[in-house]
Amino acid sequence: MINAPFQASVGESSEPVANFLQGGGESGKAIRSIDWNLTSLGPISQWPAGLQTCIRIMFSSPQPIFIWWGEQKISFYNDACIQLLQGKHPTAMGRPASELFRDKWTELEEKINLCMQGGSAPQSDPLFQLIHRDSGYKFFGSPLPGPSVAESGIMCIGAPLEPKELFFDRTDITLFCRQVLEQFDKVVQDAGLTLILSLAPVSAEVYINRPMWEQMMLTLLTNAVRHTQNGAIAVRLSQEKDRICFAVQDSGIGMTGSLIDAIKESFAEPDIHLAKGLQGLNVIVRLHGGEIEINSHPGVGSTFTVCIPVGKHHLPKEQLRIPGSLQAFQLNNEEPMLPSGNLGISVERLRETFGNTHYRQVLDCLPAAVYTCDKEGRILLYNKAAAQLWGRVPNATVDKWCGSWKLYMADGVTPLPLDESPMARAVKEEWPVRGDVIVIERPDGTKRSVTPYPDPLFDPNGRIYGAVNMLVDITEQRLAETQGSRLAAIVESSDDAIISKDLNGIITSWNPAAEQLFGYTAAEMIGTSITRIIPEDKLDEEVSILRQIRAGKKVDHFQTKRVTKDGRLLDLSLTISPVKDLKGNIVGASKIARDITEQRRLFMALQESEAKYMQLAVHLEGMVELRTRELVEANAFLEKSNQELEQFAYVTSHDLQEPLRKIHTFAGILYNVNKELLSDTSRMYLEKVIQSAKRMSQLINELLDYSRLVHVKEPFVETDLNEILKNVLTDFEVTINQGAVEIAVDHLPTLTVSPLQMNQLLHNLIGNALKFLSPDRQGLVQIYSRFLTQDEVMVLPDLDPLQKYYLISITDNGIGFDQIYAEKIFQIFQRLNDRNAYEGTGIGLALCRKIVLNHKGVIYATSAVNEGASFNVVLPAV
Repeated sequence: MINAPFQASVGESSEPVANFLQGGGESGKAIRSIDWNLTSLGPISQWPAGLQTCIRIMFSSPQPIFIWWGEQKISFYNDACIQLLQGKHPTAMGRPASELFRDKWTELEEKINLCMQGGSAPQSDPLFQLIHRDSGYKFFGSPLPGPSVAESGIMCIGAPLEPKELFFDRTDITLFCRQVLEQFDKVVQDAGLTLILSLAPVSAEVYINRPMWEQMMLTLLTNAVRHTQNGAIAVRLSQEKDRICFAVQDSGIGMTGSLIDAIKESFAEPDIHLAKGLQGLNVIVRLHGGEIEINSHPGVGSTFTVCIPVGKHHLPKEQLRIPGSLQAFQLNNEEPMLPSGNLGISVERLRETFGNTHYRQVLDCLPAAVYTCDKEGRILLYNKAAAQLWGRVPNATVDKWCGSWKLYMADGVTPLPLDESPMARAVKEEWPVRGDVIVIERPDGTKRSVTPYPDPLFDPNGRIYGAVNMLVDITEQRLAETQGSRLAAIVESSDDAIISKDLNGIITSWNPAAEQLFGYTAAEMIGTSITRIIPEDKLDEEVSILRQIRAGKKVDHFQTKRVTKDGRLLDLSLTISPVKDLKGNIVGASKIARDITEQRRLFMALQESEAKYMQLAVHLEGMVELRTRELVEANAFLEKSNQELEQFAYVTSHDLQEPLRKIHTFAGILYNVNKELLSDTSRMYLEKVIQSAKRMSQLINELLDYSRLVHVKEPFVETDLNEILKNVLTDFEVTINQGAVEIAVDHLPTLTVSPLQMNQLLHNLIGNALKFLSPDRQGLVQIYSRFLTQDEVMVLPDLDPLQKYYLISITDNGIGFDQIYAEKIFQIFQRLNDRNAYEGTGIGLALCRKIVLNHKGVIYATSAVNEGASFNVVLPAV
């Protein structure tokens, strides 16, 4: 905000003298009502410019201020003093101070004279005090020098007496300072000066006591105006690292170094209620944890800089608070926030019309949003309801015509330019705008439908100077209308009969579905009793239903019968709800009737069918019970048979082994003792007897091992297969060394298995690999393991697809076999090779399969003749 300087000094007026008296609330009216020609001050047009400037400052301040002017100390005061005067207003206006303070004038006059002469009264002794009810103020004087006693005076600024609470609020410091400065702008212009602002946005949190901060700004600005004859006053707000700096620079007379030192020495006074002028300013800054810097050059001007820390760590926690109102902080909660710039006489009219306390209170009490703007669209005043409706505080330097964040046409989608808004049209057309609906959007994204009522404002000469607008929020009304339309459409299109009636049972509405269900038209039924469709034996139901409705209770899914126009009885499900008026009184009922005749028929058929099925279920249950008993008996018999079979196997093994041992023993003795005496044929026969007995003994042992696997009782434990493999390879160490067989071993997993059975499994598979080595090449046996992939698990149907498995493979490069025998080799007593060439019983691989099945795994072989074979064992990983 940079105003073009007037070609005038402080002692001259550049505008009509009455202009500085406009506004000022009740005090302003009192000043304007006095015939000043009859006083020592004379006509208003001849008042000194210094007095005019001080009066403008007084009107702009929310603090109580007295001005005593001239030899008689003629009294001026602002609205904040009215209550303190306790009934002396308005007669006190224009009266000499000696008449207002008759009882204490002698003492007060001495202090005034001392102040006017440049001296100073004791800091603990203010000029005077005024108390009203439980609040009061101490008044401290500042001289207003002039060329003569008649053109000089004293300004007395009030400070609160012992405030009960001192709070620091989180504040948009840039906006707050701008609001204060906008009200002071007119005062600076009246003094013939230019106000230059540089208010940088502040991103950090700032906490201030707002009345104190305003008082600080007022003190600095007043001081600058008093000591600047012409030129400009520059105000700067900036954030410098962790500090906020507020500076006021004037182009006045400046100060000497000794005067600056004297001012700094006076800053030792700590009590805000006793300090005055710059001393009071220092106390305010110290309470904010800050400091004052003074730079001045005689004849050039002075700069006062106030710096306070950002954040809140430097302030008492109990004195911190966050403002709860949506409305921007307004000076003294009475003065409105004004936009920047020289608004001229139209702004003053609006402020005079709406700005005093009475009208502000009236506006804030209104439930509807009300705001005003000047003829350029700049928002001047608004009440709390307006800020709440907009969801934000309007920016006085930016927002025009409407304070909402965004503006739309009635459809809520099409943007509405601000200069085409109803408020703008009312000003441009100079005519009230009615019948429009607009949609405003808040910063949080919510939208409200609004009916505006803008009216232009005219001065006594018929010239427009602004407009006032009332915004009526019709969001709920439009929502109710929309919901009502939807509800009506639902009722009309519903497949269920929907009927309304009053508390006497008289029908008030009858939808098309009711016409179709009962056969009566709406014209036939509306106005008649609901008993028309109730059978005689069901009439008591209506009395009970109306009793519950009057009690505010809902009847839900009540099944009954009703009669149609042609006499048919229908099975219905009724849901009946109370209907209330806008005051919440129950005035009737809404009934939804659904035809369940077909459902009832189907239900009865279902019950009949269910009874038949229940009989069948009982019969089946008996059959299942009989079959279960038979299975239990069969299982018991099978278990007994298995036990007898196991006992037979043990007995057979023992009984068969005994004669075999004797045959083997005596045949061996006979062979060894008479070997030299026996013929070659006899020796050959004895050797065959011994070999046959040996094979028979091996066959019996392996057959016994196979039978034992039918009932495995050995517990499964966590077993390291590497240890098992190590023991097995030790057993075959001689065979491996004799055949120069290469054994390639990979790391095997640790599984939960039977250690003994795993030993049998690996022993048989490795023994097979060593037994069927090819004589044409060096033997190679590879043993490795890996996880099976999910796809590999799915290929093997006997495995659980949700389980994880290990594959253990034993591969040799021996003689191999034809793949067509890959399944046959696992059957008991099945051999593919000559018994004389390769020893064995034909039980080993069958035993391997039994062991793997016991562990819920699978075993399979792949081979090709003379290319070796691979035996793959798949076992669960856990």
